[in-house]
Amino acid sequence: MARDEDPKSWHPAAWRHRPAEQLPTYPNADALAQVEAKLRAAAPVIRIEDAARLKRALGCVRERGFVLQGGDCAENFDDRVADRVDRLAGLFDAMANALGDREHLVRIARIGGQFAKPRTTLIERQGDVEHPAYRGDMINARSFGAEARAPDPARMLRGHAQSVGTAATMGVIRQDSAPIYTCHEGLLLPYEEALTRRDADGSWWATSAHFLWLGYRTQQVDGAHVEYLSGIANPIGIKCGPGLTPDALAAMCDRLDPDDTPGRLTLIARFGADRIEQELPSLLAVTKGRAVNWIVDPMHGNTQKHEGRKTRRVEAVQRDMEAFFALTREAGVKPAGVHLEMSPNDVTECLGLGVDDLDPAYRTACDPRLNRTQALHIAQQIGTLLA
Repeated sequence: MARDEDPKSWHPAAWRHRPAEQLPTYPNADALAQVEAKLRAAAPVIRIEDAARLKRALGCVRERGFVLQGGDCAENFDDRVADRVDRLAGLFDAMANALGDREHLVRIARIGGQFAKPRTTLIERQGDVEHPAYRGDMINARSFGAEARAPDPARMLRGHAQSVGTAATMGVIRQDSAPIYTCHEGLLLPYEEALTRRDADGSWWATSAHFLWLGYRTQQVDGAHVEYLSGIANPIGIKCGPGLTPDALAAMCDRLDPDDTPGRLTLIARFGADRIEQELPSLLAVTKGRAVNWIVDPMHGNTQKHEGRKTRRVEAVQRDMEAFFALTREAGVKPAGVHLEMSPNDVTECLGLGVDDLDPAYRTACDPRLNRTQALHIAQQIGTLLA
């Protein structure tokens, strides 16, 4: 367990006694309770033994290996699961070839549960009309309207069913080759709690995904999300972004991994190309000597608006990544991986490498993704940096 207290004292509902950010307010408490009861009795999305296997693999990355984490910003209920899994697995394979070390590559996909999104602004305005912001298909609908944007707990059941189907499809596709593990932000705590299961040794595991991460907006050390993640035994991540102090990061590491267990914590730098050189070194220093993996998310800190739509420039993504490799090595820390929002399809959401117009295929549900060509270019650059 990841606590300095008696692990048997923790319970998946412990987060309910803490202040919680970024959770929807459901209008019907009885309907929410009914959905939670159904999820508690539902099949797990992943097997505990597979999450434990990923944790061991991540524990070895500091010595040898590299983490490739990536996929959609947000999954959609209208996705064709089998096709999507097949195409994303193919992109992982192509990127593995570009990286040049397939044997020691740990692959973690943003899939099978990435249906809930934190938002900076909780209200969306179109003209003179305001409605709650879209917060992912597991919470509300993308279409702009009062009914569509009202949080609906029944959406958790649909998200769970699709996630189970996705995980099963991935198992079939990858059974004779390298495994692809699943991940998402551990944001929607009623869903996560209901899918938490106890292993024979008494430890608790999230069975919604192999790997969960703590988002940039829910990092209050005494808050609900840190409380929940502190009690599960899965490998977990912490998004480290602008304004995070060394003391705050050290406190989160102490709370989430007091035993300094290899493979438990992955720290994900998401500062942006213009801030990483100023903010990352002090965090590397405060975590040096800990059994953590540092990886880079060169996407989120580089988001900008272009003609009213979110985009990212491949050039900025590349500069961010190159700075991360240089800074970690200068600090004597291994650059252990990359976290990308990417699509195997020919989307036009990030500018650069043949994309100078967002109109042809701007399809993201939330944030812009690299297309296949752009993702492979980044993988080739990583291969060069690792050589």
